[in-house]
Amino acid sequence: MDLRTRRGGSHPLSLARHPRAAPRLRALSAAVAVAIAAGPALAQPAPPAKDPAAPATDASTPIKEGAAPAVETAAPAREGAAPATDAAVPAEEAPVSETDRQVARLHFEKGLTLLREEAWGPALAEFLLSRKLFPTRVATNNAAIALRKLQRYDEALEMFETFLRDFTMSAAERAAAQREVAELRALVGTLDITNAEPGASIVVSGEERGQYPPVKPIRVAAGAHVLRVFKEGYEPVETRVDVAGGQTVTVNAKLRRLTRSGRLRVVERAGKTVDVLVDNVVVGQTPWIGPLSVGDHMVALRGAGKLGTQPTAAPVKPQELTTLSLLAEDLDASLRVDPTPPGASVWINSVNVGNGVWLGRLKAGTHRIEVKADGFVTGTRAVTLQKGQRQSLDMGLERDEDADIWRKPPKITLDVSASFLLAPALGGEITDGCGSGCSSSLGLGGLGMIHGGYELGSGIGVGIELGGLFAAQQIEERSATLRPVGYRDPLDGTASDSLRLGGFLAGATFGYHFGERYPALLRLGAGVLVGEVRDERTGRFRTTGGEWFNTFPVVDFASATYFYADPEARLGLRLGERWEVSGSLKLLLLIGLSKPKWDRTIQLSASTDGIGTYEPESLMGDFVLLISPGASLRYQF
Repeated sequence: MDLRTRRGGSHPLSLARHPRAAPRLRALSAAVAVAIAAGPALAQPAPPAKDPAAPATDASTPIKEGAAPAVETAAPAREGAAPATDAAVPAEEAPVSETDRQVARLHFEKGLTLLREEAWGPALAEFLLSRKLFPTRVATNNAAIALRKLQRYDEALEMFETFLRDFTMSAAERAAAQREVAELRALVGTLDITNAEPGASIVVSGEERGQYPPVKPIRVAAGAHVLRVFKEGYEPVETRVDVAGGQTVTVNAKLRRLTRSGRLRVVERAGKTVDVLVDNVVVGQTPWIGPLSVGDHMVALRGAGKLGTQPTAAPVKPQELTTLSLLAEDLDASLRVDPTPPGASVWINSVNVGNGVWLGRLKAGTHRIEVKADGFVTGTRAVTLQKGQRQSLDMGLERDEDADIWRKPPKITLDVSASFLLAPALGGEITDGCGSGCSSSLGLGGLGMIHGGYELGSGIGVGIELGGLFAAQQIEERSATLRPVGYRDPLDGTASDSLRLGGFLAGATFGYHFGERYPALLRLGAGVLVGEVRDERTGRFRTTGGEWFNTFPVVDFASATYFYADPEARLGLRLGERWEVSGSLKLLLLIGLSKPKWDRTIQLSASTDGIGTYEPESLMGDFVLLISPGASLRYQF
């Protein structure tokens, strides 16, 4: 049973959609078109190699100079052989029989038919089988194209490199393939595994990638992968790795000796000698016995062709021997499961077959597939496989918003803000008296606040705030009166006031903070403003004798106490994990608790009428609205 026919891992990019991919795809697909059009002509002998003296890269299977030419679709049978002809047969291997050639041709032509239907997966299987029987140039090129279409970029890269290394071709074909190799290398990363035990098995996204230390770099398609390193007598190392294109990721795979273990014995009932896979790693052949870590493991048998067993659960208990007796039989269907998130565990018929991509053979019939991951709703699917069917199943999980994993921890926050104050009017009888001939400026000022709070993971938070404000407004030539001391009737005229409000605020807040990259905050605060209003006043009045005179400037300070409410909205940008900068808009509503008034005891010259006083007018209204746009900086502990 062949459990692994491709390398696991996937990437959301599609090279066919890459902005530079279309022309290259047309160039590389030319070989497919030629092969389709050629038909029986493919059996014509190929010309001799242009460079028969090229050295072999695999010293164990050198290519003899002048090897007999084969058909155009043939290629060296061993990766690493030096190019001889367009289709040379390795001289130190037995010649390919005519029967194998004909069978290889049949699979190749079936692959071409599938390519016309854009059935990339089945077409790839046919080309790979054709190459296994009798490697050819066009089958290699077509296999590389199919791998790229399936987004198996690391395998496509290796196949294109084999295509360039093992065959002679036209200059246009070589240039197109070289461009593809350059682009695919930007979509493929490398795993550098360190500190593992020599001889440990390496499995990447469900596919065996040799033993440690690897004889060549382990290349994988850019994206998320599950890496597992295993050796008998040691606790396995399993981790999720995110690899970017062109990046080398180093993984420390230090294995620890088993301190708490049991033993597992696996036999094949009919006495067949087949490979034993434990957690997708070949550990030996039947009958097999060895130590394993305590817990549940997945066991399967794999033999030649379709021979094998479906995944079986093997619970290993401390200091005990667990025995499994399995019957190897033909498994006539295959299934690939691609879970999302990439590290999710896959269960087949209630057996945990590992984390991440799983690909293997199963019996024809109905199977129950489950995908599980912390923080996600478990996905379940019933899949019915027909005899000879190859099926691919993508299972994406929905996030469970109520799961603890998504609940953010509570935090303490501290933020400071600075903003402008815009006041249409400070109100009071002074503003109310500004009628015809009077002018009033817009109230302007500033507000500074410091806020400390406690925020739950849900984003709901409470806190306290402290701040200070000032605002100024100018009112010119409003109607006013000046009452001379001892006179019954006041003097009529106009007054100009320069008002300035200053004070301190203290209160409590309640808010909701949400968003990641661009966080937002809705918050309502309430408290008390304690301050004073300064009024510097001048006037022009007519005496009882009918003469006009100007009063000297006088200043009054009146205390002001207001209840305030300050609804606020912020939209920000996160700077790292702890800092956040945002723009804000706050409305400050003041409700008078003690209304400031002009001090009627302040006396000033009333010209020929002696001494006079202003009326005790209110300097601010009972309700004052201020608009406060600004910016804030937030830090969370």
